[in-house]
Amino acid sequence: MSLYAWTIRVPGREPIARVTDIAELHGVMRVLDLPGLLNPTDITGATNGIVPDNGKFRHVDANDGFDWSVAWTRLDGIAP
Repeated sequence: MSLYAWTIRVPGREPIARVTDIAELHGVMRVLDLPGLLNPTDITGATNGIVPDNGKFRHVDANDGFDWSVAWTRLDGIAP
């Protein structure tokens, strides 16, 4: 299982930064119920379902100005 260092930035709160597997990142994104987020795997998954080693996504809603982002980096090594 790969570990990822990731950060979610949401207006009005401190950034959420952790090192976990990709499933936990997806879970946090679901709990935050972010606008414009249909499925976290659509953001982090490649067309073949493999998560890229590095990535970032930013959602900006021009109507309400809500701007959030997520960035991740795969760390070397395998978790036990």
